[in-house]
Amino acid sequence: MRQLIYVPVIHSEADMGSMAEPLKKEFTEQFGVHVWKEHVKAVDEMWEGIAKKLNGTAFNVSQVRIYQDGLPICGREMDIVRDVAAQGSQNHRLVLSLVERGAHLEGSEDAKLLLKEYHYIKAITDEPDAKRKLRKARWLRWPRKWLLIQRDRFMARRIAQTLKEGETGVLFAGLTHRIDKYLPKDIKVTYLISRLPFKR
Repeated sequence: MRQLIYVPVIHSEADMGSMAEPLKKEFTEQFGVHVWKEHVKAVDEMWEGIAKKLNGTAFNVSQVRIYQDGLPICGREMDIVRDVAAQGSQNHRLVLSLVERGAHLEGSEDAKLLLKEYHYIKAITDEPDAKRKLRKARWLRWPRKWLLIQRDRFMARRIAQTLKEGETGVLFAGLTHRIDKYLPKDIKVTYLISRLPFKR
């Protein structure tokens, strides 16, 4: 049997790379610095809870494969995880700790699709005029939605191709993803945090 532990996440500032600053600026302009600080605190607490729950899960770590949204198949997966962990990402620190204990890290995404997503976000955040920014965000809503489906299908195929019989996969994916919808039926999916809206 193949198993997958689905870990729903909210990405932190460190996870956002070069887009962190413009996204933070946009958030604080819309909601205020106080709300941003509350958001950062909530994300930190979420990661503490995820780490505690995952570290308390019984599995043979040498039979675990790690999948991370936003991590392209590129041959430099460990370098990326180390770099983002060093920048303060609790997500990538947890991934790194699992790999250091013997888990296998898998590149999970198509780099071309990730680049497309980056250009969509940049097109919105780079727009200086507020009304045009809103129009651009609305105009890109459906292309971005379709792109997310493409990314989810790609990650589901990647998991199906690489997760072997008797192994457990651990998938870290943002709340907007629905990768579980596209996985083959022989992969038993469990949800680390069952109250989040993954079982619809």
